[in-house]
Amino acid sequence: MIWLLVGYMWLYIHRPFEVWTILATLRIERVYMICTLIIWLTSTEKKFTSNLFNVAALLFIIALTLATLLSSYTNVIDNVAYQDFLKVAVFYLLVMTVVKTEKDLKIIVSAAVVCFFLYLAHSYREYLNGHRTYAAGAERMIGMGSSFSEFNDFGTWIVCMMPLTLPLVTLCKRMWHYLFIAGYILLSLRCVQLTGSRGAFIMVVALGVLPVIFSKYRMRLIPVILVLGPAGWFSMPESMQNRYRTIWDSSISEQANANARGRTKGFYDGMKNWANSPLYGVGVGMHGPALGQRFQAHNLEGQIAGETGTLGILAFLSILACFGINHWNVLQNYKRLQEWGRGKEGLYCYRVSTGVVWAVVMSLVQGLSLHNGYRFYWLWFGAFQSVAAMLIQEKVNAARHLKAPPPAGSVAADNAAPLPKLWTG
Repeated sequence: MIWLLVGYMWLYIHRPFEVWTILATLRIERVYMICTLIIWLTSTEKKFTSNLFNVAALLFIIALTLATLLSSYTNVIDNVAYQDFLKVAVFYLLVMTVVKTEKDLKIIVSAAVVCFFLYLAHSYREYLNGHRTYAAGAERMIGMGSSFSEFNDFGTWIVCMMPLTLPLVTLCKRMWHYLFIAGYILLSLRCVQLTGSRGAFIMVVALGVLPVIFSKYRMRLIPVILVLGPAGWFSMPESMQNRYRTIWDSSISEQANANARGRTKGFYDGMKNWANSPLYGVGVGMHGPALGQRFQAHNLEGQIAGETGTLGILAFLSILACFGINHWNVLQNYKRLQEWGRGKEGLYCYRVSTGVVWAVVMSLVQGLSLHNGYRFYWLWFGAFQSVAAMLIQEKVNAARHLKAPPPAGSVAADNAAPLPKLWTG
């Protein structure tokens, strides 16, 4: 069953039916998921992973459903954005009932990175062959297909997937494993360069610099950054350098300034929609129609508040809170394992959770200039982290059972050495 999920991940990420449109008539994604659900219902032992994130995800789905049902501008039959999020929720359900072992988690997380690497490589190849668009004074790279191909969406997606390489490092045993990760990171950096997405560019810089600053090897890594930074800058075309210079020099391009003002306007327009429908919003994807325009919010806060109302805000905040709670629990359990000399057993789960937290932070910062509230990765990453939290808790419980004192009055109890202070009381 786990490999059926991997196959669906590839279909969802690479989306070959959007690249080769003749495949769209076959409804490959829909047929594949229906077959997977039939197999899941009939032949798989199902045990739902218990986690608070399930409640948060359900609340957010309910908020989106109410926003769409009660909207004056759309309905659940015609709203593609709402339907796409329900597809993501179905995959979330499958992951939470199928992925039960660390081996399964390693397969599903590694497969996500490999599938995205294939998508990146395909997109870069087509960019070299002329598949690009011209915007804001530069030729900019776009992804293959149509769902996530827009340069800002594409750049955000690249940045959000990069932290998932952290748990992959734990699995490296051979040289080609390290070479794959290095190649993936270099390809990701190159593609972000070529998208011209200023938000993605800033996040890549932060993702490279911040871990170095807090690393105990910072004195070795800082010279590397000082060499690679200028090398990366001068590897870009001049038009792209000018694009990124607008981050700190507003005099270079008035169009770039207008785009930045558009993000701010999207926030305030979202607040207008929220004021007009404070409880459940104007409907999923209805930011523009509710204001009598064709533009989207281009701002996460404005999108969630305006389109889903107070219910959506609370539900989305609960999702973010669950990311934080799960990571805290994983961190505490990992520290316990380290204290007992078993840190290596929990390292992979800890790195999955850490990678997810980094990805979520990147997504939130990107949300200042992008309406990414309904992207698949909120639930995908939530599922990965929830399973990691469950697995590391099982490891702690197993270690605690091994360390449990023998029954009182037994010979083993009389001869046992005193337990660590952690276990007294």
